[in-house]
Amino acid sequence: MDWKEETKLNFGNHLLKLLAEYGEKNKVKPSLRQLSVRADLEYSQVQRISKGQVDLALTTIVSLAQGLEVEPSKLLEF
Repeated sequence: MDWKEETKLNFGNHLLKLLAEYGEKNKVKPSLRQLSVRADLEYSQVQRISKGQVDLALTTIVSLAQGLEVEPSKLLEF
């Protein structure tokens, strides 16, 4: 596995961790579908991101951060 693939997988795992933390904090079941709604992104895109299959644009990172109610920099701490 090259470093790009590893980075995407690590980001996807970190996203899932932050989603779980969001669920605990807000007393809701963590859901990629709900995250996609809150982030105003397509569910299939969020699902592919969580599996490490997508290179992200900066605007996508900001949208995901808004959906998780965290600063965008938090998404890059993996």
